[in-house]
Amino acid sequence: MSVAAAGIGICAYGADTGKLLAGTAKTDITYPAGSARGKTTITAEDIKSRLFARAVVLQYGKESVAIVSADIIFFPSARVVREAKEQWQVNHVILCGTHTHSGGYPNGGCTTNHPEGTANPAWTRMGDPAEILNLEFPEDTWYREAEDKVITAIGEAKKNLFPARVTAAREPFESAYMAHNRRQVKENGKVEMLWANPARIPTKPTDPTIGVIRIDDESGNPRALLVNYACHAVTLMGAGFISADFPGAMCDYVEKELGEKCMAMFLQGAEGDMDPYEMSLKGEHGLNIARQAGISLGKGAVRAAKNLKPGPAENASLKVKESVLTLAHRNDKTKTSKVGILAAVINDKIALVTIPGEPFLQHQLDLREKSPLPDTFLLGLAYCGAGTPFAIYIPTAQNVKEGGYGATEASFLEAEAGAKMVDEGIAAIRELIKKPNN
Repeated sequence: MSVAAAGIGICAYGADTGKLLAGTAKTDITYPAGSARGKTTITAEDIKSRLFARAVVLQYGKESVAIVSADIIFFPSARVVREAKEQWQVNHVILCGTHTHSGGYPNGGCTTNHPEGTANPAWTRMGDPAEILNLEFPEDTWYREAEDKVITAIGEAKKNLFPARVTAAREPFESAYMAHNRRQVKENGKVEMLWANPARIPTKPTDPTIGVIRIDDESGNPRALLVNYACHAVTLMGAGFISADFPGAMCDYVEKELGEKCMAMFLQGAEGDMDPYEMSLKGEHGLNIARQAGISLGKGAVRAAKNLKPGPAENASLKVKESVLTLAHRNDKTKTSKVGILAAVINDKIALVTIPGEPFLQHQLDLREKSPLPDTFLLGLAYCGAGTPFAIYIPTAQNVKEGGYGATEASFLEAEAGAKMVDEGIAAIRELIKKPNN
C-alpha cells in the first residue's frame, strides 16, 4: 500500500493550538494489470495514467473535516466515512469523485454507450437509490483495497498537520476544451442532447469561471491547491483506457508548476449538464486532447492561485454542519429519499456545500448568487455518510418541465429537490457564520 504524504514531516499539533491546521496525502488506487474491470481484464497497455485519491484534513480546535477526491466515477463509501471517524477522530468526511468515466467504478462496472450509466452495474445494483443507505461492495477486491488506501491516506493527512493559511478565489476561465451545456432547448420547448460540441456552438447556462482554494504553510509556501470546476470527465469515455482524464492531467500540471510539496486536488462542481467540447475520443488523439484539456484547466488554476496572497494567520476558524433532507419522489409522492448535505465554512470567508449526486449547473450559479460569502463552492458527487449515497441527476424544476436526459431520465427526486438542497446549504452557511469558534 503506497501512501505519500505531501508534507515535510509529521507535525504533532494538538487541538488547542488556536490555529487552523491542515494536512495532505495522496495514494495510488490504479487497477493492477491483470485485474478485472467489469467484463474485461486490464492489461499494462490499458493503463494510460495512474488513478489517485487525494486527501486534505482541516482542523481547528475540536472541529475537523477530511476532504477526499478520488479518480472514480463516484465514491459512496460508508466504510471510509465510518473508519475515518473511528480510527482518526475526524468529525466529518467528504468523499468526492472526479467523475472520470475512464477511472474507477464501484463494483467494476463500466458502460461505453449513451445514455451514460444505463448499463453500469453500479447504477443498476442500486435499484431504487432511496432504499440504499450504506452502499458497500465487499466482493469487489479493487474497491475494497481502494477504500483501505483512502482510510490510510486520511490518517497520514491527520498525522501531518501543519499551521495553515487558507484563501480562495474565483477567476474568469475560458478554454478551447471545455465546457458546454449539453442540453439544447429548441424553439418548440423540446430538448435535444448536444453530447459533444466540436464546433464550439455557444450554449447556456454555463459558468465561465474556475474556483481555487489555496492552502499555504505559515511561511506562505503553497501546500495544496483545490480546484473547483464543473464538467463531465468524459473525454476518453468508451476508449477502453484506464485514465484520470482531464482532472488527472490538471493535477499533474499544477503539481509540476507549484512544486512537489504542493498537492493538487480536483473538486467536481455541478456538472450534471456540462460536457467537454470533445468527448468519447479514442487512441493517441483522445489521450492528447484529455491531456491538453487538463493543462488548460491547470493553467487557469495556477494563474488564479498566483494572484492570491497567503490567507490570514489570525482569526482562523472551521465550522461544519451536516443535515439530512427528506425529499419526495417525482413520480410517486408516497416515496421519499433522505439526502445528506454538508456545509463547511473556513475563516468565515470560504464556504463549501456538498451534494451527493449530479446537480445541473444552474444550482451552482444559484448557490453562489444566494450565498453571503462570495467564495462559495458547490461540490457535486460528494458523499458524507448520511442519506442516499447517489441521487443521480438533480435538474432544476424548469429542466424537469423541458424534459431530456438527466431531467426526466436518470432522475427521480421531486422537481424542487435541487432548489431545496441549495437553500439548505445557504441556511447552513448563514448559521455557521454566526456560530462562535470551537
